Amino acid sequence: MEKQTKIKAIEIVTLTKVDPANLNSNGTEGVITVLKKFRDPIENKEFIRVSGQSVKYHLKEILYELEENNKQKYEPYNLDGVAGKSTNAKQVLVSPGDPEKYISDDLFGYMKTDTKKKRIAPVRTCGMVSLFPYEEDRDFGVRYDESGNEKHNIFETEFSANIMRSNFFIEVDRIGVFDKTEVEDAKAKTMSPEERNNRIMDLIKCILSYHHETRSTRFLTKVYPEAVVVLFLNKKIPVIGDNLRITEKKENKYLIDAKLLNNVLNVFEDSVVNGYIGILGGKFDINKEEVTNAKIKVLELKELWNALEQKKYIE
Repeated sequence: MEKQTKIKAIEIVTLTKVDPANLNSNGTEGVITVLKKFRDPIENKEFIRVSGQSVKYHLKEILYELEENNKQKYEPYNLDGVAGKSTNAKQVLVSPGDPEKYISDDLFGYMKTDTKKKRIAPVRTCGMVSLFPYEEDRDFGVRYDESGNEKHNIFETEFSANIMRSNFFIEVDRIGVFDKTEVEDAKAKTMSPEERNNRIMDLIKCILSYHHETRSTRFLTKVYPEAVVVLFLNKKIPVIGDNLRITEKKENKYLIDAKLLNNVLNVFEDSVVNGYIGILGGKFDINKEEVTNAKIKVLELKELWNALEQKKYIE
């Protein structure tokens, strides 16, 4: 029997169409709440972004909601007593630094200055970035009386309707494994394969059902993935990166650039064990004939969910 290639990392890249929303503000400029943006030096246009910190925060919240599906509750941090001691000190939230007890510490890392223990996160993300430029859209935050009889405290909020891309990179062989630089010597250990598999699967569930509640009272929108690429890798190198793109909209469907994806997969053929492309049919589409790499399966989104639930990541 041929020995199965060991999976060292998982790369997940997602797309979702977002209705008009302000997913992550960058503070205020005068009376305007502005979006987080960046300028592409080649196109010289502004694009929307959601910070990695924001995405990780919401992933932690979703992990806590999975409590009923796990034998052990994923409890939030107990943050009592972690604020600054002086009267003028600002509150600083410090994670407990216990990756065995807290899945958040395991997945997203920490730094403990008092014990000189730190864990570099085995799960990394760049947050979200838009595929298309910002179009200068704003929303008034109050009712406006055009008669001029009433005075108003006018403020505005930038918003954008766009397709957002998210990138996640998971070091599989580090989840549930803690060394002496990360924890107290007595706790250094490797969790059981079952526990490690459960944590990886729970993380993937959170990514695939991701929701984001910022400013949802006025900008309610869904942000769960509608097109997903999942690669299982034998080398710790992101393969897809920003190469999950849309070529055009045809018959009310967003067409994924299959040729570009296939070219990237062929270049990094030796690094890819296998993988999936999942799409929400009716909204996103891909020319399956252009995905010629035999290691990749193209599935409907629900089929992808089922395939990932049945997979073992740690033997």
